[in-house]
Amino acid sequence: MSSSFFLKGKSRQVFKRKGEKINKTKHKKQIAPNLENGQESSDSELDIKKFSDGEESESDHETAEEKKLRLAKKYLEEIEKEEAKRAELKELDDAIEKRLQKDYLEQKGKLRVDVADSYTVPSESDCRLIRAKEHRLSLTCVCVSLDGQLAFTGCKSGCVIKWGIKEKRKLGCLTFKTHSIYFKGCVTSIAVSSDLKFLATSDESNSINIWDPHSMKHVHTFKGHKDIVTGLVFRRNTHDLYSASKDRSIKIWSLDEMAYVETLFGHQSSITAIDALTRERAITAGGRDTTVRIWKIVEESQLIFNGPIGSLDEVKLLDEEHFVSGSDNGSLCVWSVLKKKPLCTVTEAHGSENNVPRWIISLATLLNSDVFASGSYDNNIRLWKVYEAYRKIMPMFSIQAYGFINCMQFTKDGTQLYAAVGQEHKSGRWFKENTAKNGLLIVNFSLKS
Repeated sequence: MSSSFFLKGKSRQVFKRKGEKINKTKHKKQIAPNLENGQESSDSELDIKKFSDGEESESDHETAEEKKLRLAKKYLEEIEKEEAKRAELKELDDAIEKRLQKDYLEQKGKLRVDVADSYTVPSESDCRLIRAKEHRLSLTCVCVSLDGQLAFTGCKSGCVIKWGIKEKRKLGCLTFKTHSIYFKGCVTSIAVSSDLKFLATSDESNSINIWDPHSMKHVHTFKGHKDIVTGLVFRRNTHDLYSASKDRSIKIWSLDEMAYVETLFGHQSSITAIDALTRERAITAGGRDTTVRIWKIVEESQLIFNGPIGSLDEVKLLDEEHFVSGSDNGSLCVWSVLKKKPLCTVTEAHGSENNVPRWIISLATLLNSDVFASGSYDNNIRLWKVYEAYRKIMPMFSIQAYGFINCMQFTKDGTQLYAAVGQEHKSGRWFKENTAKNGLLIVNFSLKS
């Protein structure tokens, strides 16, 4: 007799015998969509199903020509996207290539940008004379930071002022009274490093003082020259300082270690000016020995260039291979490092007075360009254009400035010119311009695009 029996409407019951296992198999439940309450099927599944059905129906009704057209459009869109990416990468590559080429040419001294024709004559409102009570006597020197944010001026009363270009006001001051330990008489030269970490000043002593340009605190004093230091310049993008003196020597200082490095000899008279760019080279004007010398520091050699009769008072580099000099006989000369004589000369560049040519007191060059400026005491700053492979000079225009233009410097972009103006010459008191005012002249240029 069976151990189980069935009743209508009842489930089957299985009774387990002793030692017997029962295998229960689970059947997968099929979930049917319940459109009334929506509990068993999600909306997204229905949307995907509808979309696929619609796509299939669209492709079913699509002719062969329409399908070819659709695929062709899709292929063109993919090509456009790829070409757009390539164009962006190419523009980036071109920009990088131009920058590397520019840096290479600048380092080799072969970079040249012709901007002279874009300069226009500045109006009276573009020229502004800034004065300070601390500058009681004539300004002798000026330097501008590489980023164009700060300017520093020195004067005969033994004072250095820090100017904020954006703020258009005085930000700091070093006076003879408060810093009598470090200042002795007239400030003869001033220079600031490219990264604005160090400020170097010299005066009528034989020492060089190093300052922090931000806090204007004294950092160090270099001693070694035997006479007045007449010029200071930092090698670009480094902390190497070159100094020139009346003792006819050039000294090299490392401000990273605050140490003396080397002394260079060769000039037969007091050195009147010094300049340098990125190379380990310095260029100096020898005053009465009528020579300009380029000092190749690594090679331990020098190049000698013989100038016109008179005192070579000023020299400035146009680039690594060309430079400009100014003499007390009123002549301007443009030189190449490959030739011992000037490529071109302009005599009496600032005219004459009582049949005596006016001295060239200061020069300013816009680096790697065809523009430079000269200053004298004829109440004008003159701008010049160099052309025909540096073999000719032509005057561009003049800017009215009363007094002695003792020092000048362009900003890096060439949109401004800073000039230290005074009633007397920076190196002496031979005569005086009583109508002039001691101050910093700022000239703004509007360049044509």
